[in-house]
Amino acid sequence: MKTYMWSGLTGPDAPNPGITPGTEDAWSATNTSTQPFQLVYLKFDSDQAFETARKHGGAALLKKEADLPVNYTLGWEARKSMLVWHVLYGRSTSSPDLDVVVDATTNQFVRVEK
Repeated sequence: MKTYMWSGLTGPDAPNPGITPGTEDAWSATNTSTQPFQLVYLKFDSDQAFETARKHGGAALLKKEADLPVNYTLGWEARKSMLVWHVLYGRSTSSPDLDVVVDATTNQFVRVEK
């Protein structure tokens, strides 16, 4: 199985714009990084998830620091059979200042991760 990343960003720390193939990974039912999902679950895009995340802490952070980067990851939560957006506020995607999880099917707030 091969993963792909899409980026529409430009800048010194941004990934290359467009589609970038990832590395090959052996599929296993227990390997969470290779869990496929049906695209039919994706009903709301990142711009709509951003608006939901603003209501749960994002607006306050952007008010303090208007140029704070906002990044997105789309992932499958197998325990809940739910496709979710992680709206990541901060200079680091691995350790964001705020990670707001939004249901990609309903655009409902799920939780804030620490």
